Amino acid sequence: MRHWRPASDHAPTIARDQARSERAAKLRAFMLIAPLLVFLLVVFIGPVATLLGRSVDDQEVAAALPRTVTALSDWQWGTPVPDSAYKALVEDLREASTPASLASAAGRLNYALPGMRSQLMTTRNRLQRADGATSDFKALLESLSPKWSEPESWAAIKQASGPVTDFYLLTALDMKRGPDGSITSLPANLSAFVPSIVTTFTIALTVTILAIAFGFPFAYLMASASDRVAGILMFMVLLPFLTATMVRILAWGILLGREGVIKSGLMALGLSEPLDLLYNRTAVNIALLHIFVPYMVLPLYSVMKTVPQAHLRAAASLGATPLTVFRRVYLPQVAPGLAAGSLLVFIQCLGVFVVPAILGGAREQGLPVLIAHYVNKTLNWGLAAALSVILLVSVYLLYWLFVKLTKSATLSLGAR
Repeated sequence: MRHWRPASDHAPTIARDQARSERAAKLRAFMLIAPLLVFLLVVFIGPVATLLGRSVDDQEVAAALPRTVTALSDWQWGTPVPDSAYKALVEDLREASTPASLASAAGRLNYALPGMRSQLMTTRNRLQRADGATSDFKALLESLSPKWSEPESWAAIKQASGPVTDFYLLTALDMKRGPDGSITSLPANLSAFVPSIVTTFTIALTVTILAIAFGFPFAYLMASASDRVAGILMFMVLLPFLTATMVRILAWGILLGREGVIKSGLMALGLSEPLDLLYNRTAVNIALLHIFVPYMVLPLYSVMKTVPQAHLRAAASLGATPLTVFRRVYLPQVAPGLAAGSLLVFIQCLGVFVVPAILGGAREQGLPVLIAHYVNKTLNWGLAAALSVILLVSVYLLYWLFVKLTKSATLSLGAR
């Protein structure tokens, strides 16, 4: 005979079965996304993480000059360079049978102290031909290159001894570490990267504001129009996507050029000396607005179509003015679409490369152009990675701040 048990005795068994079922469901879900996750790790996340890691990686000098790095480990700026460091450098350079074995280390040192590449390679070449029977290594090195008598050369080697460094990140922020280890900012006339950072975010913010100014009324017109008219307007919004981005950029270059239609039209109106419209920020803003304004219109339109017109009529019937209806009823409901469109436009403007490179002048080159330059031209991957880190961190911080401000603004608009 089966004995009756209270329902409370079955509760632990039911809880265990439910937990086991949930774990099995999670495992099945994970197995479904595992191939995609592995693909992203191998193809996207892994290479990006490797590149960003180059911003703090500093192992070239230690690999090429291991004895010298060890001999300088306890050396402090302001004290004489130890004799063991001279001996260690001579031994390291003599073991470097080919210039290629010192190339990466010489390049890294030359970033920190211009002239170190030629100093190191010249010393190595002369040392291979010098008499090896000597005990005064300091005099030997100074005879091969007088710069070895300067402590700045040894400070550069010590600061590049790795395995990690803040050199590239400081350089990307127009800062440097002095021989004594102190961090100083470069003078304004020598700043190279901070103005580019400011230019990048200024252009992105300007284009975002212009996209709101042009896209919001257009999206409202689409949402309030009949289906036939809305379809025509939607085709106008999507029409630029049927043309390649490069073609659109080159077309704007022709339109804004010295002999372009726009400048000719301004002169036909009586403006003898119209403003230059090409190779400046105006051209960049116009082209970016043309490219990215659909990314503002589409999110706004999708949200505006869901706003019940009854809410607006009810507010008006209660005596609210049109401005009050827009501010307290309509705007809080379309704020998610406005936030999504602004983020899309802003973030994509931060990473755009082709438009400033073709239509912008020398002063309008932002971070993407600099990153491409250091990757493709100078092969300074560390500095390119540092600029990428600054851009990535800035985007995430601004995204977090933007989300916070959007939520606060939506709540305050709805409460008024």
